Amino acid sequence: MTMTLADKLKKLRNKHKMSMSHVARSSERAVDHRGRITQGYISRLESGKETNPSLMKLMTLCGIYKVEPNELFLKSARKKPKKKRA
Repeated sequence: MTMTLADKLKKLRNKHKMSMSHVARSSERAVDHRGRITQGYISRLESGKETNPSLMKLMTLCGIYKVEPNELFLKSARKKPKKKRA
């Protein structure tokens, strides 16, 4: 099963042990005001209600979570079980 953007963002936030309000406060340090994110917006992103975030907001989140932007869109690297040869 492929993870959605919403799933990946929630997983990253939980991995960093951050609350939505902490992420929102961290986004206030964004260089460009368009990258700032509210707690409500984070909630909508993680619930899948918001599906088209701006590049600036994605870049801000990547900076907070210390990931490269492409990691948000790569399919989950799942190992396939090796087939036994007969």
